[in-house]
Amino acid sequence: MGAKENLVLHTAWTEAEQRHDLTHHGDFMHRDIEFHPPGGEPVLGLEAYITMMEATYAGLDGFSVVLDDQFATDDRVVCRYRTRGTHTGNLFGLPATGRQIEVAGMSLWEFEDGKARRGWSFSDVAALMAQLS
Repeated sequence: MGAKENLVLHTAWTEAEQRHDLTHHGDFMHRDIEFHPPGGEPVLGLEAYITMMEATYAGLDGFSVVLDDQFATDDRVVCRYRTRGTHTGNLFGLPATGRQIEVAGMSLWEFEDGKARRGWSFSDVAALMAQLS
């Protein structure tokens, strides 16, 4: 696949996460996806990725993500994004604060055979912690 196809796929999966619809993630990611969140242990496998997203939805009421910018090569997609929500549940081990948050970040995804194989997210963790404290 090429850059254009990778952008279409990445956009479709971001839109699915925006709708909290994880039912088609097997179409977007390899079953053995490897995701590296900021400051955390790698998330290994599609089921673990889905579990991570479900925990995010549970911790951030109204979770949404906005793609501010994205570009691709034949095997990579890089995007700049903003995540928003209200901290109403446990999030990364932090009890609910009821505060609204907005966190900017960037991610890099490697694609292989038409699906994401590996990804890294670089969110502004300092800004998140400031908003939650």
